[in-house]
Amino acid sequence: MSVTADVVNINNEKVDKISLDDGIFSIPLKEALIKQLVLTTLANKRLGLASTKNRKIVSGGGKKPWKQKGTGRARAGSIRSPLWKGGGVIFGPTNKRNWEMDMPKKARKGALKSALSFLYQEGKLIFIDDFDLPEIKTKAVLKIFKNLDIVKGLLILPEFNEKIMKSAKNLPAYKVITANNISIIDLLKYDKVIVSKKANEELKRSLLK
Repeated sequence: MSVTADVVNINNEKVDKISLDDGIFSIPLKEALIKQLVLTTLANKRLGLASTKNRKIVSGGGKKPWKQKGTGRARAGSIRSPLWKGGGVIFGPTNKRNWEMDMPKKARKGALKSALSFLYQEGKLIFIDDFDLPEIKTKAVLKIFKNLDIVKGLLILPEFNEKIMKSAKNLPAYKVITANNISIIDLLKYDKVIVSKKANEELKRSLLK
């Protein structure tokens, strides 16, 4: 059974019908694989800014607080000791930790194809004939999204388009990306995903090679 989809124009009028590749849009849902790619993506974005000072780094403590004996107090060599308030931290987090995770390319593509297939089966994919603007204008791109009845959506283009991307930049409910730079986070975040006909061809090239 071939996978097909209606194609609409920017006014949400049906203008064509296309056949979709079974290798992308007929993939079983692989939740474990998708979850792994989500965790990998988030981990690779993590900056690891947490940083504490150990007793070597914390300031002060250049001399012994008091003499070794005769004061009735415990022996102390430095106020940098972790036992003291304001002293160093034992085994605290540092920004030297590398949070990066790796995932095989084949597994990454498998997760993306599974997610796209799920979106297609759930009716969350919209295929559009063309998506272009004569000039950079936020109102123009917002009008197209509203014509398509999309409240929170992702637009996938075949290649970088400065006019469209700059027009949508200040619209928090919408995002524009290219077919060779799709993210699993973006695919799962938005209510609807718009794919142009040319972007669909780019998805084939990037996910099936």
